[in-house]
Amino acid sequence: MSLYKKRRGREIGDAINIITIFIGVIVVGVILTLLVRFQRGLLGIVLGGLAVALVIYWILEIRKTMKTEFKVREIDAREWAPDIIENKEEIVVVGKVPGPREKIKVLLEENFLEVKGGLGFRKVVKLPSKIVSFNTSYNNGVLEVRLKK
Repeated sequence: MSLYKKRRGREIGDAINIITIFIGVIVVGVILTLLVRFQRGLLGIVLGGLAVALVIYWILEIRKTMKTEFKVREIDAREWAPDIIENKEEIVVVGKVPGPREKIKVLLEENFLEVKGGLGFRKVVKLPSKIVSFNTSYNNGVLEVRLKK
């Protein structure tokens, strides 16, 4: 992932945190104002404390939800950039592919290599020359495809 995407992701995460805190402070202020106005005395203080605790709880829950949703989007938006190494006899394509070994599928059609994996992963790579045969290996999330010219 590029430095720009990481920085942009942090900036969006910081903005979400600031917005949720700001909204929380406004809600707490409104609740306390209403309680002081309508419920004077010990009952008003107790209800105000409960309201503040509830608002803090929901702010934390919203922040957790926003962080997980943002991470999912970040993973989906990421581009697959395999390493392609070419020499006289073969082309080697190496890249990270999500999913278990059983879900990894490699298809070869003309000059195109299609890689399918778990979580809906599907990418097509254009190859520089005609291929006769290929072998694949998959270890620790890294797919290696050796294509014979």
